[in-house]
Amino acid sequence: MIVTLVLGASGGAGATATTVGLANAWAISGSAAVAVDATVGGGDLVDRAADYRVTSSTIESGFPDGDLSVSSSGLRVVGRAWLEATEPDLQRIDWYLRHNSDVSLYDLGHRAFGRDSARPLRTDQSAAIVLAVSARPDALSRARTALQTISLTIGERAVHRTTVVLTHQVPGAPVVDVAELRKCLARRAVSVHEIPYDPHLGAGLTITAAELAPGTAAAYERLREHTVDGECGTMSA
Repeated sequence: MIVTLVLGASGGAGATATTVGLANAWAISGSAAVAVDATVGGGDLVDRAADYRVTSSTIESGFPDGDLSVSSSGLRVVGRAWLEATEPDLQRIDWYLRHNSDVSLYDLGHRAFGRDSARPLRTDQSAAIVLAVSARPDALSRARTALQTISLTIGERAVHRTTVVLTHQVPGAPVVDVAELRKCLARRAVSVHEIPYDPHLGAGLTITAAELAPGTAAAYERLREHTVDGECGTMSA
């Protein structure tokens, strides 16, 4: 069972799009993959991921496999009842998915990682951590701050299973020196990956894996291969 926790260095960092892209890559590879909205108060994971079937099944309502929302890639998606103020029981969800899927991916957004409800997930030392950072001039600062938060929350060893994903969300030339970013984060994260700008992702609408540009699909596949073992890896291109 492979567990991946996806969080953003800030709001709008692309954590949800990264969750969807990575989860679709797992589904396309033939794995039984489930993506879970674990954000505070609920986000738009179902709206972004389920381009084939959307159901009312949520974390709060229970989710037998046959009732889950589904993407055209075969990814199953669990959303939140966003009007509910209660914290989701992620320990119960994790137990369920470990018995009913090959891969689970949790979209934690930028605020849920340190909350009590996420404790069962973040204390799993085999879980890979993916940190989405928007490609902006302050990307290094935001990445360092988020990595320090991860380290303080669950220990220094957590950085050895954390991958930084630089998300390009606007068209045009990169505003980040990726080589310098890799150099500066060499002892703070496993690696740095890039997701190129893609008009399909940039539209902010439902993501369909088959409509991604070939370079974008390849980037998510490289990320998938890298997170197969969340505790292993070295800083690489």
